[in-house]
Amino acid sequence: MPDNCYRCMIVHARIADLRGQRERADWWFSRAADAAPSIPFAYNSWGQALLARGDADGAIAKFTVANQKGPHFADPLEGWGEALMAKKQPDAALAKFTEADKYAPNWGRLHLKWGEALEYAGRKNEAQKQFGQAAKLDLSAADKAELARQGQSKV
Repeated sequence: MPDNCYRCMIVHARIADLRGQRERADWWFSRAADAAPSIPFAYNSWGQALLARGDADGAIAKFTVANQKGPHFADPLEGWGEALMAKKQPDAALAKFTEADKYAPNWGRLHLKWGEALEYAGRKNEAQKQFGQAAKLDLSAADKAELARQGQSKV
């Protein structure tokens, strides 16, 4: 019998999504969301999966719900900003990154994506400041590689 714990359902969904089993992933995400409808994590993870699939609008819908469930949780705001960037809306993305910064000012990925949005918007000097801030913070290996592509390195 499948595990019924909330976190386990999200992990099942993420694994299914990584395997390319989108319908199964969505089933697990929806099951987790139904099991704990007032908690934002399933919606946020679902939004991340949809964004990775290239469904920016679907991702924004899930990030919106996650933000409603956890208004002081920076992750959905950062994801929402990334989805807006995927839709080529840097100004709207910048607003989401600024909002997320209130709750997670020392999050390296947030500053990296913020810098990318600023650069896309043509604000190169401000972008370099965000990249510099990101370089001072913890980043995943993938984010470090992305930062290096931006001409920055981990300090």
